[in-house]
Amino acid sequence: MEIANRQHAGVRVLMLLGTLISVSGCNTTGPMTVPKISAGDIVVLDKPANQQASFALSKVVANIRRGTVIGHFPAGGVEGVDGTLCNYRHRGESTLEWSTGTSVLGNWSSELGEVFFQALAQSGINVAGNPSDLFGQQQKASSAEYLIGARIKKIASNICQEHDAWNGFPKNSYSGEMYVDVEWTIFSSLKREEVLKFQTEGYSKQKEPKSDGIVLLLHNAFAHATEGLLNNETLISIARREYEETPEQETASFEKLAIVTDPASKKKIEDNIADVLTSVATIRIGQGHGSGFFISQDGYLLTNAHVVGDAVHVAVILNNGLELDGEVIRRSKNRDIALVKVGLRIPHPLPIQTDHLKPLDRVYAIGTPFEEGLKSSVTTGIVSGFRTFDGQKLIQADAAISPGNSGGPLTDENGNVVGISVLKIALPESDNIAFFIPIQDGLKSLNLTTSTPGS
Repeated sequence: MEIANRQHAGVRVLMLLGTLISVSGCNTTGPMTVPKISAGDIVVLDKPANQQASFALSKVVANIRRGTVIGHFPAGGVEGVDGTLCNYRHRGESTLEWSTGTSVLGNWSSELGEVFFQALAQSGINVAGNPSDLFGQQQKASSAEYLIGARIKKIASNICQEHDAWNGFPKNSYSGEMYVDVEWTIFSSLKREEVLKFQTEGYSKQKEPKSDGIVLLLHNAFAHATEGLLNNETLISIARREYEETPEQETASFEKLAIVTDPASKKKIEDNIADVLTSVATIRIGQGHGSGFFISQDGYLLTNAHVVGDAVHVAVILNNGLELDGEVIRRSKNRDIALVKVGLRIPHPLPIQTDHLKPLDRVYAIGTPFEEGLKSSVTTGIVSGFRTFDGQKLIQADAAISPGNSGGPLTDENGNVVGISVLKIALPESDNIAFFIPIQDGLKSLNLTTSTPGS
């Protein structure tokens, strides 16, 4: 990272973090109001890191309007900092402006990611992105249980630019003070939803002029704001795995809905694959897609809640290419499942098997991985085990799934649905570690009851 200076039409321009920040003339004669946030004591978690939830910095975004003044070059200098002939040629008439609008400043692998890692690691937080981990940095960041997004909403600073004592020309060295206001969003990788949002503030002072003084001010103010994460009791409870969300009252809010399903099949899936595939659909919303499957002849379909998002209507594409309008009837974001209804009779919906699976049972995952042209893709594997993450039970299997498979069915060897594709571990050295929502849990979360004709 570097700051590059150049003269253009009398305006000095600074390149900071790949973002243009310009110094412009302005009728200001004094320092900018910069809130001074005191540094608190460093909080240290007493729970071993390997027993904590894991975190990774997803993205740092500067959400500042283009042209916003983020700093002054006061004629009288900046209190408490050094710098020969501080702001001599600015004469109190220059300001630092944000000139690019909203910008992405980095993630766990950037310099701000290093700052973030160091600020939390010193407190014993289980944070991914260790810059000294030459081989495992990326894979650990990719598999973190919680992603943290940072949105810098405000920057205020007073900058001192040093000038040459002999000729009065400006030097490429800066000291000063800086304040940042940061909004943090905590996202659960498992539940695929935001679980916490709050703000912290940070302040830094760079006493000695340095060529990268403005960058150091930003980094140190951001580090101070990062340390403020540890003052949030909910975040600490998440880290300690003591966090219990208020359970969603979705099931209670749904009236019981009885759905008539086909009887469980006893025919091998390979002898019935054509009918099975006609009941697996692609769910399109916007520019993305997922998968889903029909469970009743009157057009009820299940998929993931994260596939349909907050949409009321989605496109449902059958494997023969017919595109239907689907209405989202119910969704449980907590369990990541949604119920969609289409206005078409489905001749061969997938039957449901709620008997418990056991390790080594043969299973099949069906869906539309990556792109719509790969619809009706079938992979097979065995049940590897059963896991519980954040109180959610999941089936682990080695049937390969990819982005786009989400919401598709996991069936037994007779084509009966036993689970719903929801996530996979995507690491360079991992191979087909996929997770599925047990079908009985999905039905329960939507308050659905099933019966077969004549039962």
